Amino acid sequence: MGTASSIRSKSRSGIADIVRRIWDRDYSLWADPSPGGGGDWMGWLNLPGSNFRFPPLAGEMSEGQRGPEQPDQAHSNTLSNITSLNILGMGGSSLTPEVLSNLFPDSTPALNVFDTVNPATIAEALDSMELSTAAFAVASKSGTTVEPLSLESVFRQALSSAGVKDTSNHFVAISDPGTPLADRAKNGEFAIHAETPANVGGRFSALSAFGMFPASICNMPTDEMTASAIAMADRCRTEDESNPGVELGLFMARNALRGRDKVTFVMSPSLQRFGLWLEQLLAESTGKNGRGLIPIAGEPVLPTESYGDDRQFIRIRLADEETAHSDAFDSHPTYTIELPDRAAIAGEFFRWEFATSVAASGIGVYPFDQPDVESAKQFARAALESESGEADHGQSLNDAMQSTIASGKTGDYVAIAAFLPESDALTNAASGVRSAISETTGMATTFGYGPRYLHSTGQLHKGGPNSVILLALTQDPSIDIDVPGQTYSLGDLLA
Repeated sequence: MGTASSIRSKSRSGIADIVRRIWDRDYSLWADPSPGGGGDWMGWLNLPGSNFRFPPLAGEMSEGQRGPEQPDQAHSNTLSNITSLNILGMGGSSLTPEVLSNLFPDSTPALNVFDTVNPATIAEALDSMELSTAAFAVASKSGTTVEPLSLESVFRQALSSAGVKDTSNHFVAISDPGTPLADRAKNGEFAIHAETPANVGGRFSALSAFGMFPASICNMPTDEMTASAIAMADRCRTEDESNPGVELGLFMARNALRGRDKVTFVMSPSLQRFGLWLEQLLAESTGKNGRGLIPIAGEPVLPTESYGDDRQFIRIRLADEETAHSDAFDSHPTYTIELPDRAAIAGEFFRWEFATSVAASGIGVYPFDQPDVESAKQFARAALESESGEADHGQSLNDAMQSTIASGKTGDYVAIAAFLPESDALTNAASGVRSAISETTGMATTFGYGPRYLHSTGQLHKGGPNSVILLALTQDPSIDIDVPGQTYSLGDLLA
């Protein structure tokens, strides 16, 4: 039986076939990848059995326990006294720490995530941060991502200006083996290289060092997280619709095939940032070939009549927290997930990776490449090297809103991207704009901060359904920060 037929039906044999082929790494389950996008990308299936405990703070380790990627005593002493671990990354390299920092806000040392190059945000961090006890993790799968490398240069210079003689003691590299970042770690520019598996794509890497290294360093419950991930992976081997990954994947795909491609998340408060991770997973994995599951996260609850027939709802809550309620849940397909505790997030990472793989098969796309994201990165690097052009000046917000409302049609959605310093006040104001658009037009809306969204939902905007209306919010920066050793500034990266 073909995959699409298996998705549309409830055939037990068809579902069993899908499960077996995923665990067998049978890539014929999906459409062909884009040119250059093939290869071995299913190492994420092995991650739940990995050791989530990383040893860099272990001053109690014996010499025999210390491997080649583990720190010497000087580095160990420095890291053992840190008060903050600061992630410098974009997309899949930073979104898992973003989720964890919100779920475990009282972790020590504090976990902070910098997935922005907005000069105002970075300037504020430099003014408020205790640099002498801060550690920085430069997170990049390829080891070449321009934004985190630029932030690294800025923070290294700040440390040097503060009198730190050996800045390498304050830096960790999280990257695949053999990357430029890994090579620099071998040459002593970093205290530690936390190695990530080459056969795991960034958005499927939550259970790798990109997510679990910060969890370990910041003393989160990694033993319980390990147990959760292993248990979920075992459940995802079940060859019928009780398989939690299959059940969720079938729910999303079947609804999308009926025109309900707006996957609308309703989260309990501590899980709100999980929506950012889900956005990237669904958008980059499925947004290609003119198809895609369109994730709607962080949307304010709307009047029931403001939801169109292109919606499906997924409610995700912690057992001790409530989610908002809407009568729309009774009239639209709705799926509910409850986490028994915060450590169960690790199992959810795996459930959603498996479910996305199932759903991608159902709608006929290959989930492990991102051709339009790669082309955008190449364009950005070329633009920086050419030093050409001024940013265009656009419309006022009111004029842009009117244009958006006038141009929308049934099934469209509005993606709002703010190239501005992230703040609760701005996010709340954007919620008001989103409500106004949806209540006036019935269109779903998304909201994200640039350039983060380029590394997450950008693939969907370029390669997915031709139903997106992009509304970018910008302002001329009041300050800028030069990137040491480069001809461009953080403001140039943001433009």
